[in-house]
Order: sequence, then structure tokens, then C-alpha cells
Amino acid sequence: MGIWGWLASRAPGVIATFAAGFTVAATQSLTILHDNDIHGHLRAFCYVEVAKGPEEHCEIGGAARRATLVKQLRAAGAKAPTLLIDSGDTTTRGPLATQYEGVDEVAAMNAIGYDLAAVGNNEFKLKDAADIQDAAGAQAALTRLVRRSHFPWICANATLADGSPLPGVKPYLVRRIGKLRIAFLGLTTQRSQGYPQTKGLKFSDPVEAANLWVPKARAEADVVIVVSHIGVFDDRRVARGTRGIDAIVGGDSHTYLYQLAEEKNLDGAVVPIVQDGEFGVRLGVFNLTFEGDRAHGWRLAHYDDHLQAVGAALKPDPAVAALVERYAHPLDVTVGHLSAIGSTPAERNALTAADLAAAFKLAAGTEVGIQPEGDLFESFRTPAVTRFQVHAIIPFHDTVWKVQISGAKLKDLLAKPSPFGGVMHATIAAADVDPAKTYTAATTDFVAKLALSGGVDTGIDARAATEAWLKAGAPGAAQPAAAK
Repeated sequence: MGIWGWLASRAPGVIATFAAGFTVAATQSLTILHDNDIHGHLRAFCYVEVAKGPEEHCEIGGAARRATLVKQLRAAGAKAPTLLIDSGDTTTRGPLATQYEGVDEVAAMNAIGYDLAAVGNNEFKLKDAADIQDAAGAQAALTRLVRRSHFPWICANATLADGSPLPGVKPYLVRRIGKLRIAFLGLTTQRSQGYPQTKGLKFSDPVEAANLWVPKARAEADVVIVVSHIGVFDDRRVARGTRGIDAIVGGDSHTYLYQLAEEKNLDGAVVPIVQDGEFGVRLGVFNLTFEGDRAHGWRLAHYDDHLQAVGAALKPDPAVAALVERYAHPLDVTVGHLSAIGSTPAERNALTAADLAAAFKLAAGTEVGIQPEGDLFESFRTPAVTRFQVHAIIPFHDTVWKVQISGAKLKDLLAKPSPFGGVMHATIAAADVDPAKTYTAATTDFVAKLALSGGVDTGIDARAATEAWLKAGAPGAAQPAAAK
């Protein structure tokens, strides 16, 4: 007979009442594909996963492989709406950053089909601090980039001096996804207020901004998802210090959240937090299912997230690959040759730092050249060196500085771990340094200001100095320890 037949025969009034009052909650699923901190890695590249040994993987990442994976995931998730979101710092620090100021990355994002992006701190640094006469130039570059984008940018806690939104940028936006109205609220790191490029802008604490803007977004939406560029620590702080946020898609701290984080908000509800690491090595797949209805409200009933590798096995999307090469190929000019490049990531880093020290010494005409490993963004990987490689290693308009340094301080610098990470390299061995002597030394403006207490700017671009050194035959080029 079954339970319903038994109830009908024994208590027809009970079953009628139960049926009249019983409703099944509506559900709405959504998949968010998310990345963060791409930092100009437009081409596939080699990446060292420090947590695994270190273990190096080559021909991974890049916009063309990401495009292929996005297409595959969108096709596989056809039953649920799928959005593609970037959580900031898509620009700067890559080999093409100073050439195109993010135009190349936005062109790729347009081609891949991003749905929205949060403003990261590096979006304010589209112009190097060395390149700008005033902050207005950098802010105008961001405005131009926003206008080029076929998708909206969001940021609630960075504004113009009068409190109005950044040009073309919204504090939040509302999208209808099936049965749901979802508000996406943008937050960026407050430390951006210290940049010369942001002079005249206002930055508020992300928790304060969220408490101001979430109620406004909630008035127009059923669900609020924060897209942040504030780091996992502050994502947790935002979740704990607010009400009404359903989930956080984060960036800035370059954290691989292989297992999503969770924090309880002021009402005791759990807020999941996801982040996808860095450089487009992986793509996050965040699945959410909401239950409820307009009358009674919606709640996040289920969620999971995993990070999927943008690996060498993925075939690059031909159209995106062609677009990438239109921007990247002009830098594929051979500018010199090296006799030794190293066979491991550690060896390549050491040799590259030592080579740059030799290049700066030649450029400035000093007794010593200095370069820390921790200030490298890449390393020399092939004997034939291209301009693209040089710009990958030195992605900013650093200049060569000439400084005076006592032998005692130089000896101390070479004996201790570098304040930038790794080892400090010089064209002189620590054992050969005379503590009683004063040396002239060359390094970059960044290193000179932070580690050597200033100096004199030669006005020579560090990348130009490196190319000139290579064209001169790489005098004093470093050799692997085993070959010495």
C-alpha cells in the first residue's frame, strides 16, 4: 500500500492537511570559474611549485590553454549557469606589462569571455612609478583599460576623492542567474593607498566597506557574492565581521586553497572562501547550490570547489593563441648568448642573479655588481637570450644605481640571507672583500633604496643594461659551481 496509501486510509484529514502545507524549496545552481593574480602571464611558461620539492612544470598556463579549459568546463556544466570571474591583478609583473599596460591581457580576457573582474592593487600600477609624472597618468591608464573591457569591473572600497566610484567601475552589480538575483560586490586591498599612482584616491577598510555596501546590494538581490583582492587573511576578517555575504571569491595572497576556507559570519552562517593561487597555473571551479524562494529568502545549501590544472596536455585555443602572439612575438628578438644557464631551477636562479650583477657593473663602470635572487621574476632558460626573456626577468622599468658601500657592509650582505629572499649575489666573492675598503657598486634602484640606503641613479634602464652586456659578449658571465 505504501505510506501515503496507509495515511489516506487511516487519517484522510491528516494527509490532506500535510499535503496542503508542504512545499518543496526551489533550487538554483551556479558554477563560478575563477582565477586571480595572473600578473601578465599571457604565454604558457615554466612554473616552479615550491611546495612540491621544488618541482618544475613547463608549457603550462597561458591565456590560450585557459581558453580551452574554460570552453571544456562550460560545455560540461551546461546544466548549471557558468560564470568566469577574475579576482584582480591580471596585469603587471609580466614580460609585456610595460609595453602594453594591460591592453594585451584585457584583449585575451575579452576573447575568452570573462563575465566580470575585481580591481586588484596592480591594476593601479599600469604605469611604473618611474614612468609617471603624476598620479593622473596611471589612473587614466586604468580608465582606458576598463573601457576596453567587454566585461564589468567592480570595486566598492576604492573611490575618487569625492567618494564617487572609479571611472567605469561599479561597487557592485546584480546579475539574474536563473531564479536568483545575485549581487557581486568588489573589494580591493587597502595597501594600494600607499602607491604614488593612487594619490588623490580614497581607500577604505574592506570590512567597513562591506558593512556599508552589502545591505545596499541585498536590497536589490537575493544573494551576495564578494569578489575580492584582499588576501585570505582579510577575506576571513570580512566574513567574520559582516552579515549577508554568501560566499567570497578571493585573490591577492596568491594562495592555493586546495580545500576551501570557511568562516562564520555575525549571524553564525558559514561563508565559504575560495582562491586559485597565481599566474593562471590553475583554474578554480566553484559549484554552488542555493535553496529557497523570493518570499522566504535563499540560502546556500551546498558548495564545493576544486582547482583544475591549466596543464601542458591542454591544446591551446587557436584564436586566443594567435592573439597572444600578436602581442608577444615582437619581443622574440635574440639579444645575446650565454654559455651557461644551469640545469635546475635553483642553479638557473643563482646564475641569472650573478649575470645581472655583472651586467649592472658593466653599465655603471663600478668595481662591484650586486643582485639578489629574491628580486628575480624569471631566469635565463636558453643559451640564446631573447628580449622577451630579459623582460620576463626584469618586468619593470628599473634603473641601474651606483652606490658606495663599505667592505664590511658588503661582506655582511653576502654572508646573510638576502632581505629579498634567497641569496645576494655579487661579482666579488665574500672571501675577497676587504672590510676596510670602500667599494663602488651597481644594482637596481629597488635594491639600492631598500638594502643599500640609496645611491645615484645612472638613468640606465636595467633591461637595456642587460641587453648591452649580452651584446658585448656577456663579460664576467657566471658559471655553474661544478664548472669553476
